[in-house]
Amino acid sequence: MRLTSYILIFLISAMISSLVTPLIRRFAGKFGAVDIPNQRKVHRVLIPSWGGLAIYLAIWGSVILNYLFNDRFRIFLLDPNIMVQRYLVGIFVGGTIIIFLGLIDDKSGLSAISKLLGQVIVALVMVWYGIRIGGISNPFGKIYLEFSGCLSILLTIVWIVSFVNSINLIDGLDGLAAGIVIIASVTFFVINLFQIGRQSNLAIIWKQELVAVMAVALVGSTAGFLIYNFHPAKIFLGDTGSMFLGFVLGTITIIGRLKTVAAIAFLVPIMIIGLPILDTLLAILRRLRRRRPLLEADMEHIHHRLLGYGWGQKRTVLLMYGISGGFGLVAIILTVL
Repeated sequence: MRLTSYILIFLISAMISSLVTPLIRRFAGKFGAVDIPNQRKVHRVLIPSWGGLAIYLAIWGSVILNYLFNDRFRIFLLDPNIMVQRYLVGIFVGGTIIIFLGLIDDKSGLSAISKLLGQVIVALVMVWYGIRIGGISNPFGKIYLEFSGCLSILLTIVWIVSFVNSINLIDGLDGLAAGIVIIASVTFFVINLFQIGRQSNLAIIWKQELVAVMAVALVGSTAGFLIYNFHPAKIFLGDTGSMFLGFVLGTITIIGRLKTVAAIAFLVPIMIIGLPILDTLLAILRRLRRRRPLLEADMEHIHHRLLGYGWGQKRTVLLMYGISGGFGLVAIILTVL
């Protein structure tokens, strides 16, 4: 697709998100979906949640409007020889499930085990729609290590659940998770443009273009939301948003699996969300060392420690944006070289 199509997707998704977010804010407040302050949280007043619903509506609203009025995008989706339609339906179904899971959790609260089970179910839905990690490719594009069915399913579950929870855990300050997702999505978009330019196989090009479409829609919808989520936040992502964002990122990395050497095939997507992954690994090690439940929340994430050193929310968030941008730049360099 032309660059103008991507720009149109970005603008429409950003516009929808910026218009819908205030409505979702009032809707969440009316139904009692608010984040209540406690000793583990940094805000001191009730903040409406369910912000992820605005991002969800903006992404799919953008897809629908572009399908109706953008001829190139419609031709792209209707090509009968590719899996784009099936992948897109899979992302929609899985995303809808995880949105409902988040809505319930933000309103009434779910146990950590219940949320984990829901995330595993969503990952299995992706496998059903053909979105799975099937193997690792060498530099010439031929799979030399193909995973068995069970191993493929297990790796896909671990991959998607890891992305979901990494974004969920980093969502501790105003605008932090949303900004990091924007940086990661821009990185995915740039990487896939490089990949498209190197490919001659039309089926692979279509897959990479689907990833680019979803990435740029994610950038626009999250940017429109960030207007209201940056400090001082008027609305939070909630688990609705953080889990949905992690789900989309994890899914599109599988669809756009890089045709590179084995180590880089896994390293680049992890590098793109390097900061959330690092924070998650440190949290796991910390809880294992103290013999605490792995799913137990605490106040020792990277952003909490920076606040403890006297950094304000804005300064901490901007620093972590910079670190995430550095990870993204490294990922792009690894792809280009």
